[in-house]
Amino acid sequence: MFPLSPSQAKIKKTEGTVVSVGPGKTHQESGLLFPMPVVPGEGVVYGKYDGTEVEYEGAKHTLIRDDDILVKYTGDKLTLDTAEVVSDNVLVKVEENKDEMASGLLIAATTKKGGKPSTGEVVKVGPGRMASNGAIMTVDINVGDMVKFRDFAGNEVDIEGGEYAVVRMTDILAKF
Repeated sequence: MFPLSPSQAKIKKTEGTVVSVGPGKTHQESGLLFPMPVVPGEGVVYGKYDGTEVEYEGAKHTLIRDDDILVKYTGDKLTLDTAEVVSDNVLVKVEENKDEMASGLLIAATTKKGGKPSTGEVVKVGPGRMASNGAIMTVDINVGDMVKFRDFAGNEVDIEGGEYAVVRMTDILAKF
């Protein structure tokens, strides 16, 4: 967990600037220390229900876990150029649900009304998840791949007015 500066937080309080980071987390079986994926000064976007508010040096801050980071970025503003995904996450430019894709893959419509889109083009890929031995397990998804992910999986992120979703690799059902 690490605190975020409130002066950089957005109205929804899901974006902020990293003030401080811990040493990382220790794997419960191997004891290997997994380093933090961010450094002080970087901007982060995290889930709207993630984090715990605390008072730090007289101001409200939010403690979040490294697993709650959706996107990190450098500079003053989140843009597609500055955005980076962490761990085994992918950033998907979502499109409206379609019954059938151009490739002929049949996509089942969501069973609930108002379901959010769950297909799109991959625009950024994280480095992968760290295994207990410290090796990075890369993802089998590339920029430009079209993917179908679980309905209601992923977190929506607005980047430069575009609709994107940050999706964990385990929630991707198909690439085409």
